[in-house]
Parts: sequence; structure tokens; C-alpha cells
Amino acid sequence: MSMGRALWVSLVLTLLLGVIQIGGAVAFDSLALISDAVHNLSDAVAVLLAVGAAWLAGMPPRGARTFGYRRAEVLAAVVNAVLLIVLSAGLGYEAITRLLNPQPVAGEGVAVISVIAIVLNLIPVLLLLRAGARKNLNANATMLHFASDVLSSFAAFVAGLVIILTGWNQADPIASLIVVALIVVASLRVLRDAVRVLLEEAPPGIDPATIGQRIANVPGVCDVHDLHIWQITDGFPALSAHVVIDPGVDAHHALHEVQKAIASCCDIEHTTIQIDVDHSRGLHIQSRLTQPQEAP
Repeated sequence: MSMGRALWVSLVLTLLLGVIQIGGAVAFDSLALISDAVHNLSDAVAVLLAVGAAWLAGMPPRGARTFGYRRAEVLAAVVNAVLLIVLSAGLGYEAITRLLNPQPVAGEGVAVISVIAIVLNLIPVLLLLRAGARKNLNANATMLHFASDVLSSFAAFVAGLVIILTGWNQADPIASLIVVALIVVASLRVLRDAVRVLLEEAPPGIDPATIGQRIANVPGVCDVHDLHIWQITDGFPALSAHVVIDPGVDAHHALHEVQKAIASCCDIEHTTIQIDVDHSRGLHIQSRLTQPQEAP
């Protein structure tokens, strides 16, 4: 299944589950189900953002946007992460309030709806994994939404069982707090990865110092500077560098060897290498020859 189709199927399942959970939360007065429902509906927003961002990212470069809209997926990931953190703050406050002032909860209804939620949340996770979500920051952020939903639905299920067996209603807000914690942790990870791209940090696993040393070790290269390694978007690393070669070294051959050196230590297809020749000696001699002669 393609990534686009997996996202659309996930959207339909998320909306269906959100409606079921909201109905159950109202009927059984469960904050855990409300938390889970809000999380699932936020997932619907996340999927819509992911689909829209993926569509924008596929648009060709045009005008001043020489890389097109590739970073739309990164921006979508940031919006998703921030949205979840804000929602989590509100849910956490409500959970603490209910923990201090417990409300009666229908444990049987909570348990049943939680089982349905676990199944409907697990399907999108499997679909997105199969479509290769781990290789795309935008899709991976969406998949993490669903994965945390599976865990949060399980927490709500456990809370329902505890209420059925013991009548301890505080289990419901405690389950909600667990859900909030899972959401915040997953969101902060996505936000961290997205910010790394926006700040144009080197991709994880790629060490600029190592690459610079590999280039400097190429025969005929005497200097490497202005080395930059960044990501246009997740999975699209880029590199640019200014490489100075010794006089007499063939520039085309040096460029080929530099590209081989880069390929030997990392997978970067988009490279821009400026080759220049070290004319420092020639320029020094030229400056002496052109000095004005002193008058006798």
C-alpha cells in the first residue's frame, strides 16, 4: 500500500474512532476516554496535515522556491507536535482536578470502548509501517500519534478493569495522566527532529568533521573550507564545500575523487563542490613583478 493510501485509510479509521469515543466518554463520564478521543481527533488533524504536506512536497520547484515545498512536511510535523503538547496541557490539568475530586465512572463501558480503540489504532500503525513511515519525518510523526494512541487506549482499558474490580474511580484520571505523558514524550521527539532540520543541522549519523577529513585526504587537495551539511527535508541531505587543489592537479579528476570520498562515508546525493586551484605562490610572484621601481 502506498503512503498516501495508508494515510487516507488512517484518517477514516481515526474519525470513526473519535466519534465512538466521544459518545462513550459522555455516556460513561470517563476522562480517560475523553483524553483518548481528543488525542484521536488530533490525529485526524495530523493526518490531514500529513496528506497536505506530502502533496505540497511533491510539487516541482518553481520561481524563487528552488527546492519546491519539500519542507512543508517538516512544518506539518512541527504543527502536529505543538498541537499535541497544548492539548496535553489541558488534559493534564483536568486529570489532576478529577484525581483530587473523583467522579463515578462506568468501568465496563470504558473497557469495551478501549478494546475497540486499541484495534482501530493498531491498524494505521501497521499500514504506515508497511508503507515505510520510518523513512519520512512527516509520516513517522503521524505514525507516532497512532502508536501512542494504542498505548493510551490500553491504559484506559486497564483503568476500566480496575474500576470494575475495585470500584477505585481514581484509576480513570491516572490513566489520563499516563496518556498525557506518552503524548508529550512522543511530541517532543518529533519536535526535536523537526527543529534539527529547520536549524539546518547535519543529519543524524553524519559527522561533518569526518567528511571534511576524508575530503582533505584526497591526493592533490590542499584545503577544504565552507563545508556545510544539512537536510532540505527528512531523508534529503545536502552538502556543499569549497575544495582547493594543488597547481597541476586535474580539476575534473579531483572532483571525481572528492565525490567518491564523500560517498564512501555517507549517502548524500545532492552535493555542490567548488574546485579551485591554489594560486598563492603565483599571486605572490606576480605581486613582486608588478611592484613600482624605486627612483635612483
